[in-house]
Amino acid sequence: MSKRLTKELGKIAKKELDWVTIAPHNDNLQHWRANITGPASSPYEGGTFIVDFIFPADYPFKCPEIKFLTKIYHPNIKTDTGEICADIINSNWAPTLDVYHCLETLQSMLLNPNPDSPVEAQIATQLRDDYDAFAATAKKWTAEHAS
Repeated sequence: MSKRLTKELGKIAKKELDWVTIAPHNDNLQHWRANITGPASSPYEGGTFIVDFIFPADYPFKCPEIKFLTKIYHPNIKTDTGEICADIINSNWAPTLDVYHCLETLQSMLLNPNPDSPVEAQIATQLRDDYDAFAATAKKWTAEHAS
């Protein structure tokens, strides 16, 4: 596993991504921490979200556990724990996928919150029924917690 993770880290570094930084946390190769910049034209614009990646012993056969440490108003992310909707990563996971795939999925989640597979039903209802109110609250939380 450590050889695979080292290779993935190098692959991500070569991409020179301007919207994310990721590295092992406290030099622990099984625990990475990412800083994801909120995408432009989204309610999360201007925020930086800290996300934990915990790799199981049988990675890549099982997906990493991914959790937002920064509080975020999003229908697919638990407001109290930061856990993401399991379907988003777990249901389509295969050993051919990697951390970069997870990062792209997280960026896509921030750009396109999905009210159809929520872990926060009330936020999903608001997103579906009153986008402006959803966006205003998401922007407020981003300013308060992700700046």
